[in-house]
Amino acid sequence: MNQMSDSPATQKRGAIHKCPSCGAQLAAFVSACEACGHEFTDIEANRSILALTQRFEDIEREADERGLKGRHREQAIVTKRARVIRDFPVPNSREDLQQLMFFIQPKIVASVQPDPNLEDWRSKFLEVLNRARNAYRNDAAALAEFDRVEASLQSSVGQDLQIKAKRNPLLFALLGGVVILGGIGVVSSQLDSHKAQQCEDQYVQAAHDESARLRIVAGEADQQYRGKNYSAAQTAAAKLRWELADGSCKQSDNQQARSLWDGKRAELSALIAGAVAAEQAAVNAAAERATAEKVATEQKSAEVARIAADKEKAREVEKKW
Repeated sequence: MNQMSDSPATQKRGAIHKCPSCGAQLAAFVSACEACGHEFTDIEANRSILALTQRFEDIEREADERGLKGRHREQAIVTKRARVIRDFPVPNSREDLQQLMFFIQPKIVASVQPDPNLEDWRSKFLEVLNRARNAYRNDAAALAEFDRVEASLQSSVGQDLQIKAKRNPLLFALLGGVVILGGIGVVSSQLDSHKAQQCEDQYVQAAHDESARLRIVAGEADQQYRGKNYSAAQTAAAKLRWELADGSCKQSDNQQARSLWDGKRAELSALIAGAVAAEQAAVNAAAERATAEKVATEQKSAEVARIAADKEKAREVEKKW
């Protein structure tokens, strides 16, 4: 009697693929044998993919039967294909997952003429990829290959822009022109801002120098005024004029400064003129007093002479009597 083993027999599932040329065991997701380099060109699509492509052909035939043309036909086909792609069941077997990934991958690679259902295919590819990662969770080489495939599909921003530019060169030429003009505008704005700042700095320095000059002139006029040299004071006061010309900036400030010094000139000139008038009035008053005193003296002398003459006449009359 045959003795049976106490431990249950271990049963392993899954097909082991070997190279038809050298017999070496093949890893998952390979298109050529790593041992001898033999390429596999006779891989047949599974039934799910064949059914999917047949359904796409039916959708196009239905659109033709409905008499759809142009954009209406294209839109109807894209809409129905999107529904079929979303509802397409993801298989569980490794081989089916492998073939389905290779079937979808070319449809989501960035290109000048992308698949109309690009986003639908992309969503389905991620679903298949996640299912494949779970199916090959213990196969480090397969997982690394999945990462490589996914990374290869992530085109850079520069590549996307180049592809989009090829799709619509006129639009991107216009956008490029807008960007260039925008850059020129920014540079021009910065240059204008720099020039404006330079102008303001130059004005501040020039205004400071002009104010210092006028303060010196005002000091000279005040000194002559206090010394009662009114003629020299008036000459100095007449020079209190803001001579800084209006430039391309700070025009309002320059006009205010001009008005300020015009006011100071008028105020000082009026003060000097008042002093001159007061001095002249004093001179006139003194002259009038001198004249009045002279007249009074002359009148008094005349009166004294008249009285003396009258007395002399009176004495002569008395002598005759």
